[in-house]
Amino acid sequence: FLDYFPHIQASWQMYRTETPQLALGVGANDIDGTIGDTTKIYSMAGAADTRPVMDVREMCRMIRSGGYEPVERDSFYRPVPRRDKLTV
Repeated sequence: FLDYFPHIQASWQMYRTETPQLALGVGANDIDGTIGDTTKIYSMAGAADTRPVMDVREMCRMIRSGGYEPVERDSFYRPVPRRDKLTV
């Protein structure tokens, strides 16, 4: 059934790192989520006082530890050209 979807996202904000890594292993091809300290919606909704925060290095580390190579993409899933590789 999921073969009909070209892209499946796994969000890290609510599940941190283990669940998105697992999702990559079973067919997700996009770890989605805001990078940086801009996830105010969780605390505004009455969640814990701490907001989920992840920077580019942490996200790359999470993706690589799952056995995949991180690629930055635009809204249309086209790779964003970079001079440098996404670093850990």
